[in-house]
Amino acid sequence: MRAQRVAAATAAIGIVAVCCAVGISAGSAPTSGSINAKAVSDPGVSQTTTSPKKHVSSTSHKAETGQARVTKAVEAQSSKLRVREVFNLTETQNSLALRVGTFNVRTSRAHDGRSWLSRAGDVAREIASRNPGVLAVQELGPGRADGSKGTTTGHLRQTTSLERSLKSVVGDGRYQLVRTTPYVKPGTNHGTQGTRILYDTRKFKLLSNCPEKTGSKNYNPSCSMNLPLRGSDSESLRRSAAYAKFADRKSGKRFWIVSVHLDDRHSGSLSTEKSYNALRGRQARAVYLRVNGLAKAGEKIIYAGDFNSWQTNRAGDAPREYLLHQGFSDTFAAKSRINSKYPTINHYKTTLPAKGVRLDYVMVKGSKRVLRYENVMKRVDSSRPSDHNLVVSDVVF
Repeated sequence: MRAQRVAAATAAIGIVAVCCAVGISAGSAPTSGSINAKAVSDPGVSQTTTSPKKHVSSTSHKAETGQARVTKAVEAQSSKLRVREVFNLTETQNSLALRVGTFNVRTSRAHDGRSWLSRAGDVAREIASRNPGVLAVQELGPGRADGSKGTTTGHLRQTTSLERSLKSVVGDGRYQLVRTTPYVKPGTNHGTQGTRILYDTRKFKLLSNCPEKTGSKNYNPSCSMNLPLRGSDSESLRRSAAYAKFADRKSGKRFWIVSVHLDDRHSGSLSTEKSYNALRGRQARAVYLRVNGLAKAGEKIIYAGDFNSWQTNRAGDAPREYLLHQGFSDTFAAKSRINSKYPTINHYKTTLPAKGVRLDYVMVKGSKRVLRYENVMKRVDSSRPSDHNLVVSDVVF
């Protein structure tokens, strides 16, 4: 399933025309709002060298010495790229201004590139560098952080490992997940449970009741819902979405956030691709109707995640189109845009093409304005934290 998605997204990047929007380079002054930026060094990049073996020919010695130089050069470049910019968004007296984002962090069960445990620190640093108030997260599962299947008893969960990594990076436990345990009973035939919501506890209070356990069992369906499937689909393809209600600790303003990871299947057959597109549209609709039915008058909704859909898909972009019709704004339309001409999916490639395929969206309903949009990435980066980029938007409600 994952292979299908990667292949389809890769193909999409190859056929989609360069995005017409001009990206603003990192560090440029925003066009509106109050945003302060400063650079910070990432302490997590280590330097290693390769020593040539003893009793080898001069040719081998030169080759290995050359490789060591290459290794050091790559790591030096990675260290330079890890100098990130920290942005602080200032709240106004009568409005709620917050930074919201989405980040597909790549499941711990993947066996491509680096393992989750080798990336967790980098993922945490990437998040902390942009200081989001709330973040929709995908592929952060309740299974083992080491990627192994089986019981988590005596083993660290991937969810918990991110909380710990963030605590190590920022120096305190301000960032917490709404849920860390499974949404369904262990043994249930079910697909991904990796949609999670991360928030800054200093700024926001969780209002939803989201228990982690059912009795003494470490699972609960709270603050989650199952997404629709096609009639012929197996339950193993069933996905969960996450949602929760928050209040700003200063102003008391309330809002909802949704984290989704919509169906990832794509097909070379146009009719089949249209079927998958329609399914993603139904999934987006189901989550919206659930949350909209819970929200009270005046409560805003943030809808973010990996839609597995893009605007130039020949079969359509049903999730985005549906949400636009429901009154949502795509934060990509912000006047200040950074790295908007690059894709939000990177496949761990060192160099990204200037082709703006967006699978990852932040959409808001009820906002006064969107100050800024950023696709957090460097065009050349040999140590990307995930196969997707962090996306953040500064929104005023």
